[in-house]
Amino acid sequence: METAVQSEPKKTPRPEPERHHFDFPLFITLLAIGVFGLVMLFSASYYYAQVKYGSGTYFLKRQLIFFAVGLTAMLVLSNVRYKIYRKLALPCYIGVCVVLALTLVPGIGVKINEARRWINIGGFQFQPSEFAKFILVIALAAAMCSKRLVMQSFIQGVIPCLFILGPLAGLIILQPNYSMVIILALVTYVMLYLGGVRMSHRFLLVVVGLIAGILILYLKSYRSNRISAWWNPEADPTGKSYQAIQSRIALGNGGFFGQGLNFSRQKLLFLPERENDYILAIIGEELGFFGCFLLIAAYAFAIYRGITIALRCRDRFGRLLAGGIVGVFAIQIIVNIGVVTSAIPSTGQTLPLVSYGGTSLMVFMAAMGILLNISRYTEVSTQNAARAEQQ
Repeated sequence: METAVQSEPKKTPRPEPERHHFDFPLFITLLAIGVFGLVMLFSASYYYAQVKYGSGTYFLKRQLIFFAVGLTAMLVLSNVRYKIYRKLALPCYIGVCVVLALTLVPGIGVKINEARRWINIGGFQFQPSEFAKFILVIALAAAMCSKRLVMQSFIQGVIPCLFILGPLAGLIILQPNYSMVIILALVTYVMLYLGGVRMSHRFLLVVVGLIAGILILYLKSYRSNRISAWWNPEADPTGKSYQAIQSRIALGNGGFFGQGLNFSRQKLLFLPERENDYILAIIGEELGFFGCFLLIAAYAFAIYRGITIALRCRDRFGRLLAGGIVGVFAIQIIVNIGVVTSAIPSTGQTLPLVSYGGTSLMVFMAAMGILLNISRYTEVSTQNAARAEQQ
């Protein structure tokens, strides 16, 4: 008798989700935050712009240009398949390293307050380190996909990721811009967590990072002075602590419902960087705790939608890329709020989509375009995505 030989059925690969509309609630939320930022920028900067430039709309006009470019980039990139960035990871990484190096070249890099962080092109300055945050995410996501099976190995998995961080951090330290290096380090930690690195390895990196940070902090007196001013602001209220104190005064003046739009007193040249890093203080003074709460709630909803996109993406590169973009967004929001409320020392980081700053605004909007594109290829539910990951 012939014996029937039964072969094990082959697993057929699951088809990729069909392309669908991007996450519309996320898009509307980001657009609302951006428009709100334009309104508050005009309110916060009008008096200062009138005094310094003779035009109260100076900052608003420039920001409108950046907003238009950023919105265009968001819509265009929302239609560019995100998988292309895995192939472009190395060229983009090399390119951003070259541009960061150019900031250090006299005649190309612009020196402001003893720091070379900008490049001037046609009268517009841009800050290459803003691009570095998201290029780092792309490079790490690509590397972690290639090393998926060895990510729990410190030598084969973690060390190569640190080598990706190293050149970017080194070039930014030379500018110098230590707050940006801290942001990059935090982003790297988030990516390592998302990539499946062991907790013991991440804990080791935190300890080493803290020790290195403390050593770097006390190599220069101005850095340690900044910490001292944050810890005891009353010791130098008209010097190192002036900005932090004025920010707290603005928030205190606002109360629960604020003084009313355009009725801030601190923006009348009392609070420095009112249109930039400390715009949240003006929002708090004019719209109160309630206004700040609504803005933070909008940020939280955008972050929630971003996390949902990452969870529903079946592709590992897409999950890591989405998670990294959301991580950069969340970290910068937390850092800026911490600075304005004096919860952490001053770092000079903008409030995403709200603060004045063309590079920051355009880069964040472009990154959100990538996130929107990932949302086009997600599963219908997180349960389906988790089931697909197990197969």
